Amino acid sequence: MQRELAYHGSSQADDALRAERDRFVALAFCASDILVELDRSLNVVFAAGATAALLGSPPDNLVGRPFLDLVVAVDRDWVGEALRSSIGGERIRNVSLRLEGPRGETPPLALVGYQNPDMGDRYYLSLQMPGVDPQATRPSKSLAVTSSGLPDGQTFAAAAGARLVQLGPAAEMHKLTLMRLDGLVQLEDRLEKETRARLMSEVAVLVRSASLGGDSAGQIDAESFGFIHATLFDTKALAERIRALAQALDPDGEGVSPSTSTLDLDRQGMNREEATKACLYVFDRYAANRDGGLSVKSLSASLSGLIGDTVDRVQQFRNRVREADFNMAFQPVVDLASRQTRHFEVLARFHTFGQADDTTYQVITFAERTGLICDFDLAMCAKVLTWLEGECAAGHDHHVAVNLSGRSIGSPAFVEALHRLLRRYPSLRGNLLFEITESARIQDLEAVSHVVRGLRDAGHKVCLDDFGAGASAFHYLRALEVDVVKIDGVYVRDALKTGKGQSFLKAMAGLCNDLGIATVAEMVESTNALAFLRACGVAYGQGYLFGRPSEDIRDFSRPRPLQEIASTAVKPENRSVERRAVVRKTSTFLRPGRGA
Repeated sequence: MQRELAYHGSSQADDALRAERDRFVALAFCASDILVELDRSLNVVFAAGATAALLGSPPDNLVGRPFLDLVVAVDRDWVGEALRSSIGGERIRNVSLRLEGPRGETPPLALVGYQNPDMGDRYYLSLQMPGVDPQATRPSKSLAVTSSGLPDGQTFAAAAGARLVQLGPAAEMHKLTLMRLDGLVQLEDRLEKETRARLMSEVAVLVRSASLGGDSAGQIDAESFGFIHATLFDTKALAERIRALAQALDPDGEGVSPSTSTLDLDRQGMNREEATKACLYVFDRYAANRDGGLSVKSLSASLSGLIGDTVDRVQQFRNRVREADFNMAFQPVVDLASRQTRHFEVLARFHTFGQADDTTYQVITFAERTGLICDFDLAMCAKVLTWLEGECAAGHDHHVAVNLSGRSIGSPAFVEALHRLLRRYPSLRGNLLFEITESARIQDLEAVSHVVRGLRDAGHKVCLDDFGAGASAFHYLRALEVDVVKIDGVYVRDALKTGKGQSFLKAMAGLCNDLGIATVAEMVESTNALAFLRACGVAYGQGYLFGRPSEDIRDFSRPRPLQEIASTAVKPENRSVERRAVVRKTSTFLRPGRGA
């Protein structure tokens, strides 16, 4: 009897265990279509779920088979790298893969899981059908923002900031590596279309698979990549694999020259916004430094150290912006035919900001890199409007143009704040012209076109700055309904040096004139340049021939020696990032726009 009771009790315990197991399996299938357990060699030791429908085999028939054999050939390296990178308990998040089904490859499935070192280093994986997890890695071509399909630098910075905060104290166990592939652009030019696509796809696969969870990577610029990874990950081995891949695909056998820089990721109380801004700053510095890669020592030994420096500078900048603690320096713009001053361009001037060697150029560049330029553009608008109101009260009927960054007008929050500000000065709306600068920052031309129409409908003229600076200039001109274009000074200077320059400028000015758009040329620094521009049909110009910037607008009502006019105040390479506003007394292209 005792034996029967013992047996009966054991049966009840087994039933309870089976019921508990079945419960956990049922719960797992709430979020999964297939469950798989692998040994350390990546062979299947257990499978459950919809394997018959997706793979043409019941779960038991998969036991003993290499898991990667179930994956389509093109995805095997990618999945294998993701699994091997999870060694040590690192969780695999949202790896996209396709399986070899009975009627060909399956739709992409999202793979999540981890390797458990406490259970014989076995892998426990879950696969989900499409539509369940919208965050699965390997974005579609329609969502890709770079040629490789990786997120661009700005998108990756936001994702990296979120990931660092999510990691919390565990961030100390990870690093951020930046990798440059020198020669990649030239290699792409040498490759056929299909081979080029294969190269970029495989580079993206390798970088993604090295990243935390398979979704912590991005492409910073045409030749630079970044990824967050476990501390022990061998970045040199990854660089060597990419070098070998590129060399094998290159018909000339040259390939690329990889270099890497790595930052620690200790957290130390940072929030998501701070981490994102620090990443943006790092990425932009890295992309801008082409001489041997980023020197980590020149920034900080760790990202948290850089974050501390960046947060301090961000706070300083915000304080200066909030208090409008910057000056305006005026530079004349003239009618090239009459040599009469038509208006003044106003350049921002910062003094004693941050480090002792910071120039206005460096301050504005910092604002661009950290995403604070919207704050500054709004502050400049407010300062100019306040100044303009005071000048009007004193009997001076100035007309003012304020520059807006392409990044700023791409922000709905900024546009809304700008219109709120403008509504406070209804009597001045006919006195304002807005210049769109840094047009390379514009991502959505349709949205920006809507902003331009909104400004013009509110009674403001709109100018497209930096025209001619790139191949996209005419595309912008066609997409954006503007009243004025400002021809980039570097373009003017280069045109003076080439035989084709005059023809290009004539065509550019002629097109604008036919469209009823006024033209302004920058960097007019000699009488030869003035004559050249007039011959090309350009109506207005500015440059040191007519005067250098001054913080006192009344300086230009007094005679000035020729040698003073010829002296310099701003380096040519810095002018394109100066934040500007334009002030004038009379000008045909600054008359009130529609709605005035």
